[in-house]
Amino acid sequence: MNSPYRYDENAELDIVEGAGLTLTVRRLGAEMIGLARRRPGREPLDLLWRSARLDDPPRFWKSHATLLFPIVGRLEGLRSRTTDGVEVHFHKLHGFARDRRFALLGRAGDAAHYALHYTLVSDAETLELYPWRFELWATYELFPDRLTQTLTVVNREARPLPFQLGWHPGFNTPFAAGEKSGCHLRLPAGDATLVVNDDECRRTGERRAIALSGDFPFTEIGLDRTYMFDFSETPPAARVVELLDPDQSVGLRVRFPDYPHLGLWSDAGAPFICIEPWQGMDDAVVPEPFDKKFGMLLLPPGAQREFHASIEMIE
Repeated sequence: MNSPYRYDENAELDIVEGAGLTLTVRRLGAEMIGLARRRPGREPLDLLWRSARLDDPPRFWKSHATLLFPIVGRLEGLRSRTTDGVEVHFHKLHGFARDRRFALLGRAGDAAHYALHYTLVSDAETLELYPWRFELWATYELFPDRLTQTLTVVNREARPLPFQLGWHPGFNTPFAAGEKSGCHLRLPAGDATLVVNDDECRRTGERRAIALSGDFPFTEIGLDRTYMFDFSETPPAARVVELLDPDQSVGLRVRFPDYPHLGLWSDAGAPFICIEPWQGMDDAVVPEPFDKKFGMLLLPPGAQREFHASIEMIE
């Protein structure tokens, strides 16, 4: 039986053509850059924004599904320090994992279930920015009707490791036909907390309780500013977002049981919506110390922690 896996050496892409989905992962950032629904006798249905394309678009967001580590969002002035004076700084928002080459640890499986395993290990360059030794593992598992992702943070220090973590996949709107404005975006039903942010996406300190039921009434302006939700009081199994075409014939479901926070974002007028599971958020208008940022975790020495998310087809 032929392997469903192939490697594009020039672009450093790992490609798996599964029984129902095709997955493309770039080793730079261990970023999923392509996810397409395979349809016998028909063209694949691209689920991901700019699926499997490496060129920069003339407008709008240039990424596909970035990994966010060791921060989510931005630090004020791209710098911060902990309560005991340890300084950190970054070159851009969302940390540095997305700009680092991950190593492929292993791959295995067949067309019905295939897994890719990657790792990023701290080095002199990361320690200059973020002075903690760590390992970040990323695993993608492809099934006929879904993709699962597991991110694991490992503390290689003899002191607690402060970190935030997130995933930033952008999905086509619509997938097949219609207009973005007519797409259905459904969040976990029940009471939720909207974290209010300013024009720079900084948390203002205001939190609004809202009741979610049916379609979420997103707007282009709201997406451009970013909707930021705190679902820490929502049971993990209920942390699910659905995105469907206007006629509801095709869509997907994002599950994020281990992430208590969520971002919804898009460039205004762009044909995509990012559904972003987060552990943590941007700085506040008045920034907290790095280790006291909202959603910051302190991983004990030698410990590791896993975060799971998945993308499922709806047809």
